[in-house]
Amino acid sequence: MNVKNNSTQFGLVSKLIHWLMAALIIALVAIALYMDTLPRGAEKSELFSLHKGLGVIALASIFLRIIWHRITKVPSPIGEGVKLKMAHAGHLALYLLMLAMPISGMIMSLAGGHAINFFDLFTIAGFAEKNEWLNGIASEVHYYAAQALYVTLAAHVGAALYHHFLLKDDTIKRMTSK
Repeated sequence: MNVKNNSTQFGLVSKLIHWLMAALIIALVAIALYMDTLPRGAEKSELFSLHKGLGVIALASIFLRIIWHRITKVPSPIGEGVKLKMAHAGHLALYLLMLAMPISGMIMSLAGGHAINFFDLFTIAGFAEKNEWLNGIASEVHYYAAQALYVTLAAHVGAALYHHFLLKDDTIKRMTSK
């Protein structure tokens, strides 16, 4: 398997970053949904810390993904016309949301006066003085970006399954197999 992408297939690095992001997003969503059911307390606080740490990894991963796609070309698209435009729009939305979620989450936390402890390796200190206005805006962005991310992810997975089972093309194979 090639490390870099070629004209028909994603390389190992692209595949690893893709599936790392998928696992991170699933974990972050699951943690967030579970946290919302908990009352304030130690368990919720620990989950917030885990959520923030994974969010930092997600942000670093999306930057790595963007840089990697500048180093190695993305394989030629399979679709054309409207389907190709929809795929480009969907991928652009995913990238923007994968950036908006961790950035808004970090701003929300820091502006709320809360530090971001990255698995006890380092800490990003919260603002010395809380900024309620900025915290509120970041909170709104985080909430609505999450809703948009759920829809966009469902469309992404649905489109991949559509390509695989109905169109019977190599869309999924390009991201999963040798």
